[in-house]
Amino acid sequence: MFAHKVAKLAGTAFVAGALRLAAVATAGTASALSSADDQFLSEIQDEGIGYDSPKAAIENGHYVCSSLEDGASIGELGHEILQNSDLSTRQAAAFIVTAVGSYCPEYTDLFS
Repeated sequence: MFAHKVAKLAGTAFVAGALRLAAVATAGTASALSSADDQFLSEIQDEGIGYDSPKAAIENGHYVCSSLEDGASIGELGHEILQNSDLSTRQAAAFIVTAVGSYCPEYTDLFS
């Protein structure tokens, strides 16, 4: 499930939906973030995607990768994000592309 603390658009928090959280152990403080985490957070912020907690945003980025690993399609992920957040279609797509680029670049061929 997309974490309810992940992202907000114009002050509205993500709606906790029927998605499952990735089982990812990430650090709770910004100082403990990896360079991939820092890049991911910076890139989603550049797309206008805010978050309440870096940890939750990172978990949702990893959720994208684990879902792809489990056989989900890009379209299915996009639909899930749109149904369970206030993100625009463009922002949902940017979240997926950024997560793949940051955490699972082996799936970049799915975009071609």
